[in-house]
Amino acid sequence: MKENKKEYIIVTVCPFCGHINEIGVNEDDYWDWQDGELVQNAFPYLSADEREVLISGLCYDCQSDLFEDDEEDWDGDSWDAEIGYNPYEGCYDWDC
Repeated sequence: MKENKKEYIIVTVCPFCGHINEIGVNEDDYWDWQDGELVQNAFPYLSADEREVLISGLCYDCQSDLFEDDEEDWDGDSWDAEIGYNPYEGCYDWDC
């Protein structure tokens, strides 16, 4: 496993709230990522939330707000009859 020397600081600004994020990474890993390595392979020592900061710039609070689990608010048995879209079939009822 690679030694985790966080010698390179990546700074991003959250596009929603303007919070400045700083994530420390190994510089060689940073350049691997810039050359096309998948973020999870380049930075296996970072959490999923930290990697999301690198990908999208979203701060932890905005990630939580955006990706929170809304399953209790969603009625899985409903579909939008007004436009005729059936999410279970993935099509409009006249095309299913």
